[in-house]
This record gives sequence, structure tokens and C-alpha cells, in this order.
Amino acid sequence: MTPAETRVIRGCAIFDLVVTSLMAVPLTAGVFIDVLYLVNGRLGGEAVAPPFVAVQWMFVHLAGALGVLWAIARIVEPTRFLGLADAAGRACVGGLILWHVVAGGAPVVLLAFVATEWLGTLLQWVVLRKRAA
Repeated sequence: MTPAETRVIRGCAIFDLVVTSLMAVPLTAGVFIDVLYLVNGRLGGEAVAPPFVAVQWMFVHLAGALGVLWAIARIVEPTRFLGLADAAGRACVGGLILWHVVAGGAPVVLLAFVATEWLGTLLQWVVLRKRAA
């Protein structure tokens, strides 16, 4: 691994760690969702999150916990394979979020996550595609 490859993989992982850790912890997940909806309201959409039932909160926390685990794996062991796997995953996640915003009525503020997911895809792909496995 070159220093640039390691920096890009770890940089994307650190960003993920910060964001997903907010969802993994019950005390911060609600605040995180409320802030997202506040920003969404400033963009002309709904400003207040709908009430979540227990199973929805469970999936928020599970997604956060898995995101934290995946981020830590890439911080500790920033391999080319994990970087490329993350790039592919980010492309898929960005597409799923975009679909839910456009077709499913999800809050428009989530387009910021599409941008960060696809930026992470692009950064890792550009840096990691140059070398053979």
C-alpha cells in the first residue's frame, strides 16, 4: 500500500466512524435524526422527523453499529481489498439513498449522503484502481 492509498482508505473510514457512531448510540441517534430534519426543513422539506417505532430505532442503531465496525476494520487494516469493497458499497448505498429520495419521498437532505458516498467511491476508485491486486 502506498501512503496515498492508506490515507484515502483511512480518511473515508474516519468520516464513516464519526457519522455512523452517532446512529449507533441511542442517546445521539435521536439528536442526529432531529438535526437532519432541521436541515431538511431549511431546504423546504419536512422539518420534524416522524415518530419512530422501536423496530425502526433498532435498525438505525444496528446500521450505526455495523458502520462503526466496518470503519474500524478499515482504519486498523487499510487494505486495497477493503478500500475497493468500500468503494463498491458506497456506490450501492448512494444509489439506494437516491432512489428513496426520488421515488420514495425520503427527505431531500439525504442527498448530502449521496454526495459523500459517491465522493468516497470516486476517491478510493481513482487511488486504488491503478495497481493490480
